Amino acid sequence: MKKLKPILGISLLVQSVTFFILCLVNVEKRKNLAKTFGVFGAIGGIAGAALLVSEYKARKKLREAEDEEFYDEFDEFYDELSDDLDVADDEILCTFEGSDAE
Repeated sequence: MKKLKPILGISLLVQSVTFFILCLVNVEKRKNLAKTFGVFGAIGGIAGAALLVSEYKARKKLREAEDEEFYDEFDEFYDELSDDLDVADDEILCTFEGSDAE
């Protein structure tokens, strides 16, 4: 179902464009099918757009969850590493050998 939603969404959008073209062709000839094609085109376009938007939101939600999980793991790793080193930030002094900055 994961890959089916985008495919169905795109195919419904293409179908709705085709129905709108048929609607325009039949409007010029003043046939009753023009309204039918127009309605089906609108329904297909709305359904296709809804499928694509729902798939986009689902993928975005999944991506955010994966990012959050990665950062949580990184924070745990950093905490373990800093506990192993037992170095406070104020204990770090930088000296450069051979510098004449004095």
